[in-house]
Amino acid sequence: MPADRNPARPAWYRRRLSLAAPSASAADPAADRAAALARLDVLTARDEGVPEMTRTRLLEPDGPAPVTIVIWHGFTNAPAQFVAVGERLRDAGYRVLLPRMPHHGLADVLNRELTELTEAELVEQVDTCIDIADGLGDEVWVIGLSAGGTMASWASATRSEVRRAVLAAPLVAPKGFPMPAVRLCVKFPRIVPGMYMWWDPRVKADLGHSPYAYPGFPLPGVMPFLHLSESLFDGTVTVGHRLDRVVLVSNPNDLAVRQDAARAFATTVFAGSADYFGEARIDGQLGWMHDFVDPWSPGAGSTEQVVAILSAGLGIGEPTAGGVLVPPLVTEQA
Repeated sequence: MPADRNPARPAWYRRRLSLAAPSASAADPAADRAAALARLDVLTARDEGVPEMTRTRLLEPDGPAPVTIVIWHGFTNAPAQFVAVGERLRDAGYRVLLPRMPHHGLADVLNRELTELTEAELVEQVDTCIDIADGLGDEVWVIGLSAGGTMASWASATRSEVRRAVLAAPLVAPKGFPMPAVRLCVKFPRIVPGMYMWWDPRVKADLGHSPYAYPGFPLPGVMPFLHLSESLFDGTVTVGHRLDRVVLVSNPNDLAVRQDAARAFATTVFAGSADYFGEARIDGQLGWMHDFVDPWSPGAGSTEQVVAILSAGLGIGEPTAGGVLVPPLVTEQA
């Protein structure tokens, strides 16, 4: 089988095109709740001038919450994508942190600020969020969709505080993009054209649904996320601790990312470092799209269905997610 057909296999392009590791993790967990909230204030101060609906937010239940779940939204989206999901998890007794990724959630959805995104910004935000989460609760879990799945992967690999992770369609390779080309672009980002890519070139800016998701993006804005995933994929950065549970969520109707690459990535990076590693496969007959979370997305499930999928992935919910996952995952964990 050619190397590009089996992304988990050591390949010439990874051997020949070595990568410098992104900025090293700078773990500095908050000592207690007061310190964590002070750091949260610093993080949310970055939202000045950003619309209310797209700002970083913390959702807390009325009673004690020993687990804090950090959820990263998808590429070109915003925390609002996961607010309804986060509220359901909060109501179930979990604390939920929804960070706004750098250069996302701006009022001008046609901005080009993602051109300025760097790997260092992504690593710094992961560390900040895990530092905050650790100061708020006894245990930290992470969830991410698309580029958010890459952030959750980085957190799971580099921060020992993270115990469970759900990686939904992590951004390892765009659909139709050969893996050697991914590696080449990450190695030599100057060759990446600065062109603006519309999610739907037929309608361009008139997607007609979400008021906060960008309808397109400058191509260089993808590269920092791919740098993180490639550094994990090839072992430049390794998982430094054992996790309780890691679950990949895949969707057969996803037309945005390469599912074979995401599967090989998750297996290569986490299967040997988690007490339970599995794949939650969404029933293809549902016809959901890449963004199956955002209530504004025309190809999304209901909030109840999304929460059921994520809960099954975390090991706290029914293994079939109400029939959405085929086949079901293993039974719940304590």
